[in-house]
Amino acid sequence: MAIEFVTRVVTVLRDLEIPYMVVGSFSTNVHGTPRSTKDADFVIELGSRSILEISQQLGSDFTLEPQMSFETVTGTMRYRVTHPATSFVIEFFLLSDDPHDRERFQRRLSGDIGDGKSTFVPTAEDVIITKLRWSKHGLRQKDVLDAAAVIAVQAGRLDLEYIRRWCDLHGTRELFEAQLREQPRIE
Repeated sequence: MAIEFVTRVVTVLRDLEIPYMVVGSFSTNVHGTPRSTKDADFVIELGSRSILEISQQLGSDFTLEPQMSFETVTGTMRYRVTHPATSFVIEFFLLSDDPHDRERFQRRLSGDIGDGKSTFVPTAEDVIITKLRWSKHGLRQKDVLDAAAVIAVQAGRLDLEYIRRWCDLHGTRELFEAQLREQPRIE
C-alpha cells in the first residue's frame, strides 16, 4: 500500500509541476537496505503554490491537516496528509534555505522506490549526511542504522570528501567516521 500512495503523490506533484524529491525511509531503501515504514516523506518546492492544490488532487480519501507545523528533527516546516482508512501519513517538508537542504535538492537524481518507475530522490551521499544530521538532533538510532545501511550497500562508490565536508559543518563527522570503520570495504 505504501508504494501505491507514494506513486500517487509523485503523479500529483508531476502533474502540478511542483519540484520534489522523496526522502526519509524511501530514499534510504533506494540506496541501502529496504525496510518498512508507516509514512512517506517528500521535500517540495511550493513557491507561490498552495498545499491545497496537492491535497485536492490526491482526492477525498486523504485528509490534510490544516495547520503547517515545525518539525523539530529536520528543522523545517511541514504539512501532513493522512489516509484515514490505513493511517498512512505523507509529510511534505518545504524546501528550506538551509545550505545542505538546497544543495541536496539540486543534486537529486532519478531512482526507483520500488514501483518500477523513476522518481526524484537524494543522492546516497546526501541520504547519509541527512540521516546522521537527524540522528544527532533527534537522537534517533534508526537514522544511524539507515546511514550505516547506505554506507554498506554503496561501499566504494561514495564521494567521501563531499560527505566529510557536510559532516564537519553539521558536527557529525565523528559519527560518520565510526560508521566507516564498521565497513571494512571502504577506504
